[in-house]
Amino acid sequence: MYTRTVKGKEYVLYENEEEFRKNRPKSNIHDSWRTAKTGQWIKSDDGKVTKVIKRGSMSHNKKSVDYIRTVLGMANCERTAFLGGDPVSDIWRFGKVHYKQKQSNTRLSIKKRIFAKYIASGLEPLDAYMKAYPDCSSEMYAKERIKILLKSERVRKLIDKEIEVLLSDTGITKSYLLEQTKDIVDKGGARDSDKLRALETLMKISGMLNNEKHTESLALIQEFTGFSQEKLNAFKAGVLPEHGKEE
Repeated sequence: MYTRTVKGKEYVLYENEEEFRKNRPKSNIHDSWRTAKTGQWIKSDDGKVTKVIKRGSMSHNKKSVDYIRTVLGMANCERTAFLGGDPVSDIWRFGKVHYKQKQSNTRLSIKKRIFAKYIASGLEPLDAYMKAYPDCSSEMYAKERIKILLKSERVRKLIDKEIEVLLSDTGITKSYLLEQTKDIVDKGGARDSDKLRALETLMKISGMLNNEKHTESLALIQEFTGFSQEKLNAFKAGVLPEHGKEE
């Protein structure tokens, strides 16, 4: 469920008719959004339910054309092929600038930071969200918000940072991982490939091998351990030969 206040009045977007009926069992849904009037409940083409904020008309090619405004945006009642998707940030014009895009560019709130901490500590995303947002009572809404948060670059970076702090508290720092990698390479008689893969997992957890730092991290590993680039490529591909089997 999504809510938005427009000119002092609250408008709600329900994910589906079932959610709508739970909250408004006696309200009617108009047959078609294309003919709905201001204030009537409508169903979007993808099954969401919301109220028409305004029905109006405009001139297009010297012809009067009706439109409706909802939290999903403005829709031409004749020409718009599909009404649905996510709520938009600008309901006063045609086009799809989603509220998600606007949110992703804002500063992280305290609750988002708490959510990131819970994710970093190992909680399942839904549990993390419900603990960070205790006022949320809809799991369906929470799952939709989780998708948005986990796609946010700022939230992902904060989660990586929190994980790094947690690892550091247990003594697993980037320097530790690199030193351990060097020790394994220098040590004989062990299945280094298995241990290196375990270290790769730890490095991924710590953020050392994420996409943004991938090249830089591999260069550091190469410098620290004396690996050739060919061997690193083989390791990445999962075909690093075991100790004692190298040519």
